[in-house]
Amino acid sequence: MRPFQEVCERWDATFAENESISDLRAAVKNEGDQSPCTNGLRTLSDSRSAYGALRDHFLKDIKHPDDISEADPLTSDDTSPWSVLRQDEALRAEIFQDVERCMPENHYFREPSTQAMLLDILFIHCKLNRDVGYRQGMHEVLAPMLWVVSCDAIDGDCSTSPVEDDLPKYASIRDYFDSQYVEHDTFTLFGIIMQTVKSFYEMGTTSTVSPSSASSNSPIIERSHRIHEVYLRQADPELADHLTAIEILPQIFLIRWIRLMFGREFPLDHVLIVWDVLFAEDPTLDLIDLVCVSMLLRIRWQRKCLAPAD
Repeated sequence: MRPFQEVCERWDATFAENESISDLRAAVKNEGDQSPCTNGLRTLSDSRSAYGALRDHFLKDIKHPDDISEADPLTSDDTSPWSVLRQDEALRAEIFQDVERCMPENHYFREPSTQAMLLDILFIHCKLNRDVGYRQGMHEVLAPMLWVVSCDAIDGDCSTSPVEDDLPKYASIRDYFDSQYVEHDTFTLFGIIMQTVKSFYEMGTTSTVSPSSASSNSPIIERSHRIHEVYLRQADPELADHLTAIEILPQIFLIRWIRLMFGREFPLDHVLIVWDVLFAEDPTLDLIDLVCVSMLLRIRWQRKCLAPAD
């Protein structure tokens, strides 16, 4: 979290030369101090009351199981409150296994309060998106967002500030970056991003013809093959042929790159810069395909030549 004065300074830096969304999208491509990603703010969010209502609805029995008085706790009816509670507890246990392993080198993600926010956000998101549910890797998409919202929030301990608190602008800043709503704002941002990223986690339809045909229906598998057979082959046919010859399926490495939006390929600070440009340049995230090709070309250039066993 940041002191109020620093948040105000970063607010001014964010909008100093940027009067529209188009200006901000262009500005994030700048390097150094001219970029709002360096000395500005990344988060501006709302929809807090909606998330509060969702928490009350989906976490009521989780937080207060003793309040469930109706129905037989031993019933086999899947729609009974007790059966739903057991299903929710199993889902939360699955999610928490990944939450515990999230960014182990970063102390912030080892804190119980941070892990609780990650768990609750992912759980509520899954309850709202039952068609996909929870998939491994979603926690690594959420974690950088929580980190950014938390960093941009105003430190509640820093109540004094030399700026004029009564000015409407600074009143808005206090509201936008209120540390009490870190979880709420992160949920909103995560939901917006997952509208696009959701397809990365869809498993596709199951075929009764053959096991391989089921895989071909998965959007992420189809995307991986398109990157290899179309984009990479156009950019570097020799490299595409080489990967085929040594029988390296593109999804072996591309699934992780795409689903996590390169979250494991770079340090967190660099990941945030990559995401800033991706979200600003192409909200559909189709640009990820070309970034994958660029990374493959970079790896080849670093090795200078292709050895038979590469």
